[in-house]
Amino acid sequence: DGYDPTSTAASNLGPESEDLLADVCARSEQVGALEGVDGGRAGCPVDGDRTVPPDAVTASASGLDPHISPEYARLQVARVAEARGLPEQQVRDLVEEHVQGRVLGFLGEPRVNVLRLNVALDALG
Repeated sequence: DGYDPTSTAASNLGPESEDLLADVCARSEQVGALEGVDGGRAGCPVDGDRTVPPDAVTASASGLDPHISPEYARLQVARVAEARGLPEQQVRDLVEEHVQGRVLGFLGEPRVNVLRLNVALDALG
Protein backbone atom coordinates (compact mmCIF):
# COMPACT_ATOMS: atom_id res chain seq x y z
CA ASP A 1 0.00 0.00 0.00
CA GLY A 2 3.07 2.27 -0.04
CA TYR A 3 2.99 3.13 3.67
CA ASP A 4 6.13 2.23 5.60
CA PRO A 5 6.05 3.40 9.23
CA THR A 6 9.71 2.44 9.69
CA SER A 7 10.70 5.31 7.39
CA THR A 8 9.83 7.76 10.18
CA ALA A 9 12.62 6.51 12.42
CA ALA A 10 16.10 8.02 12.58
CA SER A 11 19.00 5.92 11.36
CA ASN A 12 21.48 7.06 14.02
CA LEU A 13 24.21 7.12 11.36
CA GLY A 14 26.79 9.81 12.05
CA PRO A 15 28.63 12.06 9.60
CA GLU A 16 31.62 9.70 9.49
CA SER A 17 29.48 6.65 8.67
CA GLU A 18 30.42 4.88 5.44
CA ASP A 19 26.85 3.52 5.25
CA LEU A 20 25.44 7.04 5.43
CA LEU A 21 27.83 8.25 2.73
CA ALA A 22 26.84 5.32 0.50
CA ASP A 23 23.15 6.12 1.03
CA VAL A 24 23.67 9.82 0.30
CA CYS A 25 25.64 9.04 -2.87
CA ALA A 26 23.02 6.60 -4.13
CA ARG A 27 20.15 9.00 -3.34
CA SER A 28 21.97 11.86 -5.08
CA GLU A 29 22.39 9.81 -8.25
CA GLN A 30 18.72 8.77 -8.12
CA VAL A 31 17.46 12.33 -7.63
CA GLY A 32 19.80 13.56 -10.36
CA ALA A 33 18.44 10.97 -12.78
CA LEU A 34 14.84 11.78 -11.85
CA GLU A 35 15.31 15.53 -12.27
CA GLY A 36 17.65 15.37 -15.27
CA VAL A 37 20.65 16.97 -13.55
CA ASP A 38 24.12 15.98 -12.38
CA GLY A 39 23.60 13.70 -9.38
CA GLY A 40 27.27 13.40 -8.49
CA ARG A 41 28.59 14.71 -5.18
CA ALA A 42 32.01 15.48 -3.81
CA GLY A 43 33.20 12.48 -1.82
CA CYS A 44 31.07 10.02 -3.79
CA PRO A 45 32.24 7.53 -6.44
CA VAL A 46 30.66 9.84 -9.02
CA ASP A 47 32.11 13.27 -8.29
CA GLY A 48 29.91 16.15 -9.32
CA ASP A 49 28.85 19.71 -8.86
CA ARG A 50 26.30 19.16 -6.07
CA THR A 51 23.35 20.20 -8.20
CA VAL A 52 21.18 18.05 -5.94
CA PRO A 53 20.57 19.92 -2.65
CA PRO A 54 21.50 18.24 0.63
CA ASP A 55 17.90 17.95 1.84
CA ALA A 56 17.09 15.84 -1.24
CA VAL A 57 19.51 13.15 -0.09
CA THR A 58 19.17 13.29 3.69
CA ALA A 59 16.16 12.99 5.96
CA SER A 60 14.76 14.94 8.86
CA ALA A 61 15.00 13.17 12.20
CA SER A 62 11.44 11.92 11.90
CA GLY A 63 11.08 11.88 8.12
CA LEU A 64 7.83 13.80 8.59
CA ASP A 65 9.00 17.39 8.08
CA PRO A 66 6.66 19.03 5.55
CA HIS A 67 9.35 21.45 4.37
CA ILE A 68 12.04 21.27 1.70
CA SER A 69 14.63 23.83 0.70
CA PRO A 70 13.75 26.37 -2.00
CA GLU A 71 16.60 24.88 -4.05
CA TYR A 72 15.04 21.41 -3.93
CA ALA A 73 11.61 22.81 -4.82
CA ARG A 74 13.11 24.72 -7.77
CA LEU A 75 14.90 21.58 -8.95
CA GLN A 76 11.54 19.80 -9.28
CA VAL A 77 9.73 22.54 -11.23
CA ALA A 78 10.16 21.04 -14.71
CA ARG A 79 9.05 17.56 -13.66
CA VAL A 80 6.06 18.83 -11.65
CA ALA A 81 4.97 21.13 -14.47
CA GLU A 82 5.09 18.28 -16.96
CA ALA A 83 3.25 15.87 -14.64
CA ARG A 84 0.51 18.42 -13.99
CA GLY A 85 0.30 19.75 -17.53
CA LEU A 86 1.17 23.29 -16.43
CA PRO A 87 3.61 25.84 -17.82
CA GLU A 88 6.97 25.71 -16.05
CA GLN A 89 6.88 29.44 -15.34
CA GLN A 90 3.52 29.11 -13.58
CA VAL A 91 4.90 26.36 -11.32
CA ARG A 92 8.13 28.33 -10.77
CA ASP A 93 6.13 31.41 -9.75
CA LEU A 94 4.03 29.36 -7.33
CA VAL A 95 7.17 27.88 -5.76
CA GLU A 96 8.59 31.38 -5.24
CA GLU A 97 5.30 32.52 -3.66
CA HIS A 98 5.61 29.67 -1.16
CA VAL A 99 9.18 30.29 -0.06
CA GLN A 100 9.12 31.11 3.64
CA GLY A 101 12.02 33.08 5.10
CA ARG A 102 13.86 32.55 8.33
CA VAL A 103 11.83 32.74 11.53
CA LEU A 104 12.22 36.22 13.02
CA GLY A 105 14.57 36.94 10.14
CA PHE A 106 17.49 34.94 11.54
CA LEU A 107 16.40 31.52 12.84
CA GLY A 108 16.56 28.46 10.62
CA GLU A 109 16.77 28.39 6.85
CA PRO A 110 14.39 29.46 4.09
CA ARG A 111 11.94 26.66 3.27
CA VAL A 112 8.93 25.62 1.23
CA ASN A 113 5.95 23.85 2.83
CA VAL A 114 5.29 21.05 0.35
CA LEU A 115 1.73 20.44 1.54
CA ARG A 116 0.73 24.08 1.05
CA LEU A 117 2.47 24.20 -2.32
CA ASN A 118 0.66 21.05 -3.48
CA VAL A 119 -2.69 22.44 -2.33
CA ALA A 120 -1.99 25.59 -4.37
CA LEU A 121 -1.00 23.48 -7.38
CA ASP A 122 -4.20 21.44 -7.02
CA ALA A 123 -6.22 24.68 -7.03
CA LEU A 124 -4.86 25.47 -10.50
CA GLY A 125 -6.76 22.47 -11.83
